[in-house]
Amino acid sequence: MRPASYIQYFNQVKGDIWVFLLANAALGNFNKVYRGRRGVTWGRAVFRLGIYSKITSRHTVDCTRSVRFGHYSILAGSASQIWTHGYMHAPEGLDRFRVDGSVRVGNNVYIGSMSVINAAVSISNGVTVGAASCVSKSLPKPGLYVAQPLRWIALDYEQAQTRHSKVQVKGLVERVYHKKPGI
Repeated sequence: MRPASYIQYFNQVKGDIWVFLLANAALGNFNKVYRGRRGVTWGRAVFRLGIYSKITSRHTVDCTRSVRFGHYSILAGSASQIWTHGYMHAPEGLDRFRVDGSVRVGNNVYIGSMSVINAAVSISNGVTVGAASCVSKSLPKPGLYVAQPLRWIALDYEQAQTRHSKVQVKGLVERVYHKKPGI
């Protein structure tokens, strides 16, 4: 922790996570930052808040992979979620695999209450994400982004396995693929 950075009350930080709070960065109250055990997770995960960046209250941050905030950015309000993993299910039967990807939030970013940031998303500098938005792809340009309309998107299980690189780490308990950010 750097000078004037702080962690307030009733936060839970669990798992093998490297935590870095730069100058004046803050983790507010009642937040959960967690990572699964080895064998479920692989490699190193970093949780980093840049200068004057803050996660306010009652947010959930999954650190299966790294989550990095730039400077002067905020996860505002409450009840937002950041996910660094998800699952791809076969069209039939029990088969599935996990897709992991780090999340990067740039400088001067505002993320409103009850938003969900999905795995492998990169948010550019100068972005405002409106409340209750689901961010499923990277946001490459500064500006305001709000919730998108619900729509159908074609999904191909076999093609998804070839699109991402397979994680080859001894001891993993399931098949895992690594999705790289879109920026």
